[in-house]
Amino acid sequence: MDPGWRQGADRARGGRCPGLTLTLAEALGIVHDDVVALVGGGGKTTAMFRLAREIAERGEQALTTTTTHIFGEQIALAPAHVGATDAVTGRAAGISAELFSRLRAWCPQVCLLNEADGSRGRPFKAPARHEPATPGETTVVVGIVGADVFGAPLDAERVHRPELVSALSGASMGALVTPEIVARVLAHPEGGLKNVPAGARVVMLINKVEMLADREPAHQTAERLLRERAIESVVLAALGADKAVLEVLTR
Repeated sequence: MDPGWRQGADRARGGRCPGLTLTLAEALGIVHDDVVALVGGGGKTTAMFRLAREIAERGEQALTTTTTHIFGEQIALAPAHVGATDAVTGRAAGISAELFSRLRAWCPQVCLLNEADGSRGRPFKAPARHEPATPGETTVVVGIVGADVFGAPLDAERVHRPELVSALSGASMGALVTPEIVARVLAHPEGGLKNVPAGARVVMLINKVEMLADREPAHQTAERLLRERAIESVVLAALGADKAVLEVLTR
């Protein structure tokens, strides 16, 4: 990690860190040999490929993969890939836990970026019983939510598995999604903190913050998330923009 980011992290500690020019990899604290699991909704694939590009641009190596499923048009974002896409579903199956472990052993100095669950394009979700498929080798878990869910109804149109979000948050189906609902799910041991390996860092990322009239819902969510000691920091982001990182919030 370069000295400039360490200085940035020191300035961020204890509050908001706006205005720093950080890459997404720097904001998340990703180093060359990390194993990163991306979970949640609202930008996992975009985050994964952006991280891969940034890591490559700083002269290091990255491999992108999935332990769930990924669509062919998403695979096409990679400069090269192995594995076939199912002609009927348009998706490719994820690799097994055994193969992931072998991949880590084969490439110990490569950053492995893994999409560990699916959200069917929704900005917010809660994991099903079989999710997320987070490998034990994971060193960083990045939980993602899209800011476009704030103020939206808690229903299947905007939320993946809304009934599970309702159960974890205590919110009624159809209720408008608030920062409190989002934070409760992301900080829940059966929500955003599910299947986090021992010793792994957890960073939450709120994407599409540029869509908000003001950032207060994102700030309120971050404040609540940082009450959970397992969560190291919260990144406010616009993953589709040239400047992806808007703020880094810490205790």
